[in-house]
Amino acid sequence: MMNEQFGEKVRVLRHRRNLTQQEISYRTGISTPHISSLERGQRHPSLEYAERLAEALGVPINYLCEETEVSQVYVDTAYFGSSDLPLYLQNFVMSESAQPYLIMAHRVSRLDQEDYKILCSLIEILVQRHRFVQLT
Repeated sequence: MMNEQFGEKVRVLRHRRNLTQQEISYRTGISTPHISSLERGQRHPSLEYAERLAEALGVPINYLCEETEVSQVYVDTAYFGSSDLPLYLQNFVMSESAQPYLIMAHRVSRLDQEDYKILCSLIEILVQRHRFVQLT
């Protein structure tokens, strides 16, 4: 069951991480207006959206969902925000054209190890084929 502080925790964490709602939107695939309504407590997230938000904010999902004080904001020191990226990558991540790639990267990051290895092998084969076609 979702607690009443879910949206407030998302907002506090987002501010502590110096992220905009748009950046969270790109990282999660959740629309900016939807994130805004979650933060204001006007909507409650599905389990999938709660998982995406927790992952994007670098916290365990139970932190967002359980009854805990908002003042006890969980801060993972291993978390890296977009400001830690080189400027050209920050600009790409913030562009609208990056959204499909970020959504796909999110999906790939959730694959189990075996599926991940198969996907990497497939990508390598496609890269080699592309290089071969360019040479001929």
